[in-house]
Amino acid sequence: MNKLKLELIEDWRNFWRFWSVRLGIIGSALTGFLIAFPDQALQAWALLPADLKAYLPERYMPLVGVAIFVLSLIARVIKQSKLQPNQGAEDDKQSQA
Repeated sequence: MNKLKLELIEDWRNFWRFWSVRLGIIGSALTGFLIAFPDQALQAWALLPADLKAYLPERYMPLVGVAIFVLSLIARVIKQSKLQPNQGAEDDKQSQA
């Protein structure tokens, strides 16, 4: 049986700059909040203006976290022009000097 060998991506130090990571964190936090505090989530929903609620019916609220997760997967394959390989390593060197 082949052993699975894990390798880090080239620019792993820039992980916090990836939109896929940012969206994943937002989606996880939102889903966690909805699960942990459903009453507060409903109160927050009730406070939203009616025209904003019209864009997202209440029955689709549980899917918001899933949608953000899917967006994070899409964002992972889109090139981010502001990211350059090893940019994080250069930032580390400058902060240590």
